Amino acid sequence: MLEQTLNALAALRASDAMPLGQGLSAENAAACLHQAIRPFNPLTLAAAVQAAGPVPRRIAIVVPAGVFTTPIEWVAIAVAAGAEVHLKAPATDPALCRQLTACFTAENLPVTCSDDRSLPAVDAILAFGSDNTIDAIDADYPEVPVVRYGHRFSLAFVGGSPEAAAGPLALDVARYDGRGCMAPTAVFTTIDPNALVESLVPIMQQLEQRTPRGEIDAAFGPEWRRRLGLARVLGTATVGSGWSITVTPPEHFVPEGLPRMINIHPVEDANHLRRIVAPWTHQLSTLGTDDQTLSIPGIHRVCALGWMQAPTIPRKHDGRAMLADLIGGSGGT
Repeated sequence: MLEQTLNALAALRASDAMPLGQGLSAENAAACLHQAIRPFNPLTLAAAVQAAGPVPRRIAIVVPAGVFTTPIEWVAIAVAAGAEVHLKAPATDPALCRQLTACFTAENLPVTCSDDRSLPAVDAILAFGSDNTIDAIDADYPEVPVVRYGHRFSLAFVGGSPEAAAGPLALDVARYDGRGCMAPTAVFTTIDPNALVESLVPIMQQLEQRTPRGEIDAAFGPEWRRRLGLARVLGTATVGSGWSITVTPPEHFVPEGLPRMINIHPVEDANHLRRIVAPWTHQLSTLGTDDQTLSIPGIHRVCALGWMQAPTIPRKHDGRAMLADLIGGSGGT
């Protein structure tokens, strides 16, 4: 199935991304779609299939809204490994799931799609979304193994040159307009935060020209205004067209990102950072950093800045090799 899967991915990559992007700008949607598919080639796909090991014959994937490319890598690996895949698309915007299904079925690959809540008969379920959503799936399908991928969030850390960190960090913030578990909710730093802001400003301006911010839900408004107001009192706030940067004390860290708002928190050292994020150890995902020796309890993935939302293939997700634990394989730690 490797060749057919790669053909399907190539067709998906050639699709018009804007209708699939769940409100992202046309430029950002295209960049994100290409980045999500770029890691796949005959060698990486074969390696991912080997890492997964035996997979169930029928897999359902409950796809969340937000990061529109989420199901691509899971479907590609599952189908290449010989599974039949059913996508439960997000009812709010099923366009990507439908296009992905069309590209795979054109290659005679077994992918189906629906935005109905009910699922067909399957042997395992991959469930993404809120903890409440996944709890409901568990309750609805008590006889089917459910692999849970609930709410998590990621962090960035800068400890070196602000000029070197700014470009990659801005890219992490701009991809998907900061949506998803791998986007940096905040940036912690041991360097002068004002120097980091100064380096970030021209790059955020450039990214807004190349890949503009897309539609913004009005529900973000109150929290957006609260953070800017707090920063103006306790630190600094820099506001541009389609982006903003705040500097506030680390005790005001909030584990939730806002679209293209960079929240910078100065810390004394790595131990200070660990104390700040300790209450959320069980919800941490990725650390993007210019210090590859840094470790944070609960972090499953450490990567260079600029790669937070662009993981390699094969890889682990939340510490588990993709698909490897659906029927008792080694899921990683």
